[in-house]
Amino acid sequence: MGKIVLHNSRKCCKRLYLVQELIEGQNLLQELQQQGAFSEEKIKQLLTDLLPILKFIHERGVIHRDIKPENIMRRLDGKLILIDFGVSKQITKTFVGVGTTVGTPGYTPLEQMRGQVFSASDLYSLGVTCIRLLTQCLPNTDGSDELYDALRGCWIWRKCLPQGRSITPECGQVLDKLIQDYVRERYQSVDEVIQALNAKNLNSAVGIDYTILQKLLASGKWQEADQETWKLMLRISHREKERYLRVEDIKNFPCQDLLTIDRLWVKYSNGRFGFSIQKRIWDSVGGKPDLDFETWEYFGECLGWRIKNNWKPYDFLSFTLTAPAGQLPRAVWSMRLDGRRKRLSALTSRLVNCKI
Repeated sequence: MGKIVLHNSRKCCKRLYLVQELIEGQNLLQELQQQGAFSEEKIKQLLTDLLPILKFIHERGVIHRDIKPENIMRRLDGKLILIDFGVSKQITKTFVGVGTTVGTPGYTPLEQMRGQVFSASDLYSLGVTCIRLLTQCLPNTDGSDELYDALRGCWIWRKCLPQGRSITPECGQVLDKLIQDYVRERYQSVDEVIQALNAKNLNSAVGIDYTILQKLLASGKWQEADQETWKLMLRISHREKERYLRVEDIKNFPCQDLLTIDRLWVKYSNGRFGFSIQKRIWDSVGGKPDLDFETWEYFGECLGWRIKNNWKPYDFLSFTLTAPAGQLPRAVWSMRLDGRRKRLSALTSRLVNCKI
């Protein structure tokens, strides 16, 4: 890979030259225009590549001040590189960056527009870059922005996701905190963001230990994990003796535990399995409590629960990542056949109420 070196015949004049590496590839704005909205996996990879770079420059007192898709290059080997430090600013522990207003409208945080910068200012711009890549919604030349509700003073990026696309709660929460308007409400350092992305998130409102479920999912033991999920949900609902969940049990299921179970499934299946995945498919076929049998059967076919006009016995399911999206978890629906539509509808409603 070559270097761009700016030479001048009058080197003795003590002029300052900027030496930059030549990056062969294209920037993320070009990639967005060519390939469309980014997936959650691509956003996670973006964060994985760029956060260590930000950590490196922030530890040396440098704030980039202009993070946006145009300033992120993808090399030919796929690695992402942060470029254009032309407006970066040096700060110290005793001196917060103060000076002229720089940056790009639609990516620049409030404090930077007022001439102050912090490490959290770069994190804000990185977060805004992520939601723009996810939605393919860029700032308008007239200053308007469909991703931001000016009346309520908040970002509404989830409403602008491409049809059929969703973001896991885990990733969404990280992005939401990156793009808070006020500095104190954001992550204060790159380490905090990395810690949030790597958090186990095994919280329970009722003291349930999810370690076994996590280990089963991490090792790809999908059937055993499905059975463990069913047992945990029965325990949480105090229905271990009856061995099935009622509609009222689902409606009252603790949000924190539902979120933890779904996060684990989505994370270790790379977004293929989980209740939130089932909800997305349920919604796409017009799911509701009084769903007609024809639509209900079609839903079963979409998940691989039904084939050739017959519902597949539980043991005949494919417990691999090649199974249809949303096929698992399944055991919780298999133990009592009657009323499955209403119970599944109750679960999707609970997911909405719990903002999952």
